[in-house]
Amino acid sequence: MTTDNRPKTFTEYNLKVSLSEKIVTRDKVYSILSKAIFRGDLKPGQRLVESKLAKLMKVSRTPIREAVIELVQKGLAVPSPPKGVKVAPLPTKEELTEFYDINSVLRGLAARKAASDITPQEIRKLQEIILQSEQSLKEDFLKNISKLNVKFHQIIEKSSNSKELVFLLDNVYRRSSERFSEILSRKKRQKESIEEHKVILEALIRKDGKQAEQLMRKHIENGKEDLLQQIEFRDNNREKE
Repeated sequence: MTTDNRPKTFTEYNLKVSLSEKIVTRDKVYSILSKAIFRGDLKPGQRLVESKLAKLMKVSRTPIREAVIELVQKGLAVPSPPKGVKVAPLPTKEELTEFYDINSVLRGLAARKAASDITPQEIRKLQEIILQSEQSLKEDFLKNISKLNVKFHQIIEKSSNSKELVFLLDNVYRRSSERFSEILSRKKRQKESIEEHKVILEALIRKDGKQAEQLMRKHIENGKEDLLQQIEFRDNNREKE
């Protein structure tokens, strides 16, 4: 008997995903579902039925359930009473632009304030995050870079010694389209982002608050432009289908 090693493609739910390996982890299932949501293969309002998804992917319901919970936590899915879960509406370009503009101002302010108060220990943590990010980039571990990116910004925000600013940024983050960072971040953009982190860190080491703020705001603006370009590319592809 021969073994069929060809990639499997799931067509139900319109999941256009080819798999050449077994799906056994929550992270793998989450990656598939989140990308399908962004591409529009899973439509806003469409119910996510654990049993059906588990059957399609030939896995137990546990990683499906865990992945769906993560989708809800990150805003990609919402509860659908009485017991279900459905795909959440995607934010509009206008909503994304507004979020990034607010984020730019707040994070720029955090960088400026952090420049005068950041400690040597916090500097070392930022340097270590950059090194880990570069290593993850070499290994194509892009999801880890997204996590390290969050840590990088959180350290700077904490270094601002402004509880109110940290609270505002945390609130903006939780309500925002940052939940799409894993889906949208391309390797090219992540490489650029790491280089931008380096120059922001250099400004912090020099305790140049004005420069740190300018560099941080430019960093956020670059992320916004990359995101909007990818959304436009996605929408254009949908029109051709």
